[in-house]
Amino acid sequence: MDKSLSSFSHSGSCWISVICSANARVAVPLALLMCMSAIGLLHEEDTNTENEQPSIGMRNAIIAFHTSRVHILSAQCTEMDHNAQGGKAYGLLKSQQEERLLSINETYLSDPQHAEEEDLSSKLEMFKKKYMEFDLNDQGEIDLMGLKQMLEKLGLAKTHRELKKMMSEVVGDTSKETISYNNFLNMMLGKKNAILKLILMFEGMGKEQDKKDVAPPSRKTFADLP
Repeated sequence: MDKSLSSFSHSGSCWISVICSANARVAVPLALLMCMSAIGLLHEEDTNTENEQPSIGMRNAIIAFHTSRVHILSAQCTEMDHNAQGGKAYGLLKSQQEERLLSINETYLSDPQHAEEEDLSSKLEMFKKKYMEFDLNDQGEIDLMGLKQMLEKLGLAKTHRELKKMMSEVVGDTSKETISYNNFLNMMLGKKNAILKLILMFEGMGKEQDKKDVAPPSRKTFADLP
């Protein structure tokens, strides 16, 4: 009996591990079923076996194992739920932010003030993508922390005072601590060369140069020979 129970426990735990890796929601009730089956098997062998005395230690060990497995899988389910909900909420937030930015882009496209701006649609799309690279706050704006993190990614760490100065250049108000998308577009489309605008333009030129550097060399012709 000990051998059959040991085999049952090993195979059951293997199946639970496989299913848990795919879907912890399925694994929890399966673990409960395995625990109940183990107890049922113990009871059946106790009833049917006359000459062999069951091992109390083995019985308790198997029940304890499956019970602990249920607790572990329940905790994993909770963690997976939290991660899934957090990922969905973040994705929804980014989608909503992008929709708002697209609607603002539409107003700029229909604004006579920017009618003569060359290739405005492509520029607005590029500015939207660049704006969304920042870690935006809940209102979809760039705050001091978002600005700080972006500049650090670019290798341009700034002090708090420098960040405040850069932000005030964009919004035109030293008391405001966020950059809205309208502020951002006005900066990028305006003639004034704010520090942040120069940094982003320089970064953009660097990316374009990187693309050129990785491009395959042009094919030589007879005219290229010395």
